[in-house]
Amino acid sequence: MKKTKEELLEAVRTHGGDTPDDFTISMLEDIADSFDVPEVEDKTAEVEALTKANADLTAAQASLQEAYDALKKSYADRFTLKEEEKTEEDKKEEAEPEVDEEDTFDSIFED
Repeated sequence: MKKTKEELLEAVRTHGGDTPDDFTISMLEDIADSFDVPEVEDKTAEVEALTKANADLTAAQASLQEAYDALKKSYADRFTLKEEEKTEEDKKEEAEPEVDEEDTFDSIFED
């Protein structure tokens, strides 16, 4: 018959009596140490949840990196736009500012 930790310890204590010898004390210690193995908990659900969270974070990181790279490229393109890429209309706007005919110097003083 298989005995529990407490049953084995009690048997050794009974055998050792009121004044146990070194062997009895050593046996009590060995039995206590042998049965004090921590129980292994089932961590499967926690591992699966962490694995899923890691996959989600990796996907989010990749998405953010793509968006960051696109933003960086478009920002850099602002400063590297070549003259020939500008349209004729953009060149006209830069060359001559429009003057509103209603707000000329003479029109201000006319009644």
